[in-house]
Amino acid sequence: MGENYQQLREQFKNDVRLNEPLSNHTTFRIGGPADLFCEVKDEEELVKVVEIARKIGLPYFILGGGSNILVGDKGFRGIVVKVQSPILRFRLEQEGKEKNYSKFGVYAEAGVSMSYLLNKLTERAITGLEFMAGIPGTVGGAVRGNAGAWQQSFSDRVSRVKILDEQGETRWLNKEECDFSYRGSRFKENNEIILALELELEKGEKDEIEEKIKEYLSKRETQPKEPSAGCIFVNPKPYSAGKMIEECGLKGKRIGDAQISTKHANFIINLGQAKAQEVVELINLAKEKVKEKFSLVLKEEIVKVGEF
Repeated sequence: MGENYQQLREQFKNDVRLNEPLSNHTTFRIGGPADLFCEVKDEEELVKVVEIARKIGLPYFILGGGSNILVGDKGFRGIVVKVQSPILRFRLEQEGKEKNYSKFGVYAEAGVSMSYLLNKLTERAITGLEFMAGIPGTVGGAVRGNAGAWQQSFSDRVSRVKILDEQGETRWLNKEECDFSYRGSRFKENNEIILALELELEKGEKDEIEEKIKEYLSKRETQPKEPSAGCIFVNPKPYSAGKMIEECGLKGKRIGDAQISTKHANFIINLGQAKAQEVVELINLAKEKVKEKFSLVLKEEIVKVGEF
């Protein structure tokens, strides 16, 4: 790693670290070290570090808020690039004078956190994303996994996505080209890097927006507070993965410090020192029991990263 480390240090100075524990950067608080770890502050730096990694043949993984992933106990052989960006731009697109209706275009870089975005939208009384309240991570991650809740998806509000493609070119994709599906998109199937996105939202009333957010957050009180990666499995519509796991008698099942939550069975929680392997064992157990009882194979929503 010495030579690779030097090349990256020349570009990013002290923002590159060796053997960084990834448990410090995931909501699960699980994961071994990354050989190299680099924090970037904007789209330009992200493009630069990916170009270097591709040029020298260094495996890379783009990390946002660290939710929805499980990092292996042996860590990641290559470079993990953590994206953090507060860059947002708002544009009034059209105004209907009769109904006093305004439509907003919102540009956000991939590293913008969902909580920061919602705070800024609320400040400006812009509505349309209240259902995302309480969902951790970044907007880039929300696009990749088409995050959502309460029968709504982030892609409902996405108009286009800016990417760095596999040939190193930067371009925009329209919504249809993103191949959004329930908790999925084309970005789960290729090596394209999400750089930024544009959203279509509307002008609302600040009091109403705050009330909606409060309602959605109260609904989340049924979810565990312990470290987790969020929902482990995609709900096999019209069924609930959590309900099916619960009916298999697995609610509260524990292996080491990993446990299927007693509050919501589609969550596996870290009780303190859980290992990735323990989580994997619980995942496999849940899939096995659900298949036996319901003749249905659960699909994992979380992404496994690194060496297990």
